[in-house]
Amino acid sequence: MKLVIKGMTNGSKTQFQHLWGRYVLGFKPWTHCLKCFSAKKANEIHPTMVDGEYALESSFDIFYLCCVGWRDRANTNVHLAVRPRLGSVASTGSVYGVQFTISDAQAILIQYLPKGWKGLEDRHSQCKNFQFGYQTFQVDQVGDSAPREVVTARRA
Repeated sequence: MKLVIKGMTNGSKTQFQHLWGRYVLGFKPWTHCLKCFSAKKANEIHPTMVDGEYALESSFDIFYLCCVGWRDRANTNVHLAVRPRLGSVASTGSVYGVQFTISDAQAILIQYLPKGWKGLEDRHSQCKNFQFGYQTFQVDQVGDSAPREVVTARRA
């Protein structure tokens, strides 16, 4: 897989407060945001990166790209989850005009959970990372009632 970024250059200021990539290996349903993933960090992905091509490891089943903007986070965040698929292309843009394209990858749609789902606070149930983890891994209990074990088994 290869990540191509266009539009990141904006003088010396980056458009994103946080920008990271992870090879997702498991899920921690008692938490949300980046902490909910058991993952290997993609070191080449960071907020100060510039336009260009970046090789990604294709030996992992899931790669997750997340960008958190500086203003009105919900509207400036970018989430792109993919699985390797030779010949496919997954792409998404941001309100800042940055385009993220991953070749030899298939996008995985993140399924929405309603506010207050299973009694969780909105910051937990509305977190895209959490929503992705929940849909991907075999989890019954979430939030404070979830056992503190990383879930690695995938949903069918």
